[in-house]
Amino acid sequence: MRTLSYFSLLIILLCGVGCAGENPSNKKKEEKAKLTVIDPQHFHAALVQKHIHPGIDSVVHLFADSSAAVEGYKQLITQYNTRESEPTQWKIIDYFGADFLEKAFDPTAGNVVVLAGDNQRKIDYIQKSVQHGRDVFADKPLVIDAAGYRKLKALIEGDGEKEQVLVYDMMTERYDVKNQIVKSLLNNEEFSGGLLMGEDDKVAILFQSVHHFIKDVSGKPLLRPALFFDTEKQGEGLVDVTTHYIDLVQWMLSSETVIDVNQEVKLTSSQRWKTSLSKEQFQKSTGLPVFPSVLQKHVVDNDRIDVFSNGRMEYTFKGVPVSIDVRWHAESLDGRGDQFYAHFLTNRLKIEIKPDEKGKTAVFITSKEDTGDFASQLGDVLRAMDGLPGLTAEKVSEAYKIVIPENLYLSHEDHFAKVLDGFIQYRKDGVLPAWEKSFILAKYYLTTKALEEAKTIEEESN
Repeated sequence: MRTLSYFSLLIILLCGVGCAGENPSNKKKEEKAKLTVIDPQHFHAALVQKHIHPGIDSVVHLFADSSAAVEGYKQLITQYNTRESEPTQWKIIDYFGADFLEKAFDPTAGNVVVLAGDNQRKIDYIQKSVQHGRDVFADKPLVIDAAGYRKLKALIEGDGEKEQVLVYDMMTERYDVKNQIVKSLLNNEEFSGGLLMGEDDKVAILFQSVHHFIKDVSGKPLLRPALFFDTEKQGEGLVDVTTHYIDLVQWMLSSETVIDVNQEVKLTSSQRWKTSLSKEQFQKSTGLPVFPSVLQKHVVDNDRIDVFSNGRMEYTFKGVPVSIDVRWHAESLDGRGDQFYAHFLTNRLKIEIKPDEKGKTAVFITSKEDTGDFASQLGDVLRAMDGLPGLTAEKVSEAYKIVIPENLYLSHEDHFAKVLDGFIQYRKDGVLPAWEKSFILAKYYLTTKALEEAKTIEEESN
């Protein structure tokens, strides 16, 4: 009896240790991320695996309804595995079938779900992942309409058990050196004078971007999937690219501080309008000979397709007036390609992000009260910027252009790797910070509300 009691006690103790080990927060501190990639229709899914990561297991589980749906993803993984310089060693275990979503949560599959593709179905994939205790690393946008936002809100604000599961989106723009410079300038209120507020005819923060359906990448025509033209799947202009700019506003003005969505985010107005592409332009953009059946709801007279890819929203964040304008043209008629502009108006400065004389996007600063010593003050501010060594300024007309050392520029892939590092660290910590959760909720509250309340206007000219 004594022997039995001893082993019984030992079993009980071991069970206790085992049960503690099953706690998601404990697992997150010890286990590698084991990826489950679901329905990867966008190349960002593959970027997670562009480089070997010490926090990610080399075995990856892939699930989709057919092999054809993941051809692009698998080609990129093969490219990463076979390149000469620093090849990866991914082993892909795939499953194809109509029941792929049910199979994706088999206990033998991964503990982190990677999502990039169908934005309309994405929230349902996220819900399933959370229900099965899987963390989620997803491309933006997480949701594209008000119904999706309500589901996301319920997940983010879930009970104590669900809080152990991380849901995180890929906000790469925080790692662009130009945005980091602007953030530092804005938060140095002794130098900037603080953001302009209270002047109804002036928007303190403005983001404007122009994109093109037809474009070349690395000297070759970019072929877009048919899904890209289906706003019911992809999302309209108001809920897609805008997520990056909203996140930047929050990050620049409220970094690591919890946002009160009900009190600090106020939508003022929003508009939406369509871009029309001829059949020839659609063929050039996709390589498809005809409009596929899934897009017929957007096709007019079998001659053109209308895409509500354009949107503008005005809102205030903590009282600061913000305007975000995103538009898509069929193709660049002036040869300039995609364009981006932003300005930030403070009581002492006008800060702009725009192309320089060589067409490279740069940061420009204009002083409203240059008394002769502004260049010296600016130099002192730049030298004091944490983590950004070597910044200088040169006078260009009435403004000062920030000269950024080449080693401070990161590629899109490098930005992505930084976001991945942050996500892996949050997993090790076992929790997504409260401020990050509030950033996600505030961002998608605004995009989906802007869409829901948008006024439809006529197409604007280039």
